[in-house]
Amino acid sequence: MKKYLIIFSIIILSIATHIHANEIENRFLYNIGDEIEYQIEKILPNEVSYIIKAHLIAVNDDEEIWEIINSPTADKRVYHRTTGNWITSYKDGNEVARAIPYSGGLKFPLKKGDKWEQTWTFTAAGGLLTGQSQAEFKVKKDTIKINNKKYKTLKVEMKNPLWNSSKNRNWKKHIRWIDIKTGKTVQEYFKDIGFKMEFTSKIIE
Repeated sequence: MKKYLIIFSIIILSIATHIHANEIENRFLYNIGDEIEYQIEKILPNEVSYIIKAHLIAVNDDEEIWEIINSPTADKRVYHRTTGNWITSYKDGNEVARAIPYSGGLKFPLKKGDKWEQTWTFTAAGGLLTGQSQAEFKVKKDTIKINNKKYKTLKVEMKNPLWNSSKNRNWKKHIRWIDIKTGKTVQEYFKDIGFKMEFTSKIIE
């Protein structure tokens, strides 16, 4: 009887480990004062490589306010704390762009095989550009290497983007890699030829 109990326990542990290896329960939550560094490899509008720093300066309700250092596009960004989705970017005190309630692509818990659709309002240039964004998202498991460090991740890829219910031919790619062990977003790739933006962002740890 004892032998069967041990075998049963091993089977249950194996199943639990497998589930944990394919699922992230919660996003990693940073504390006020934390700093993150990212290596940016930009292709559009011009090829350039640089490092930016993000410093968490406040948490208000379910929003994180980050000071961004050495970025040409923003000096402050706001993210949804629970999911990590982008909300707003500012430069020199002016709002550059905003997603209402927030942009899509991240949700928790997150597991291999997840598929979903999200819709949000996007506005830029002081409201001169406003419309409805919609996209599908799909999750796969992927192992990547950043600065000789391996990460086992869940890869969240954007599919079939729409702008005001029509096919968005400018927004080509948006992929994020979330570390299964920590819940951190460790890499991101984005390409939108309408905004002339294409870059890869990799965490520096």
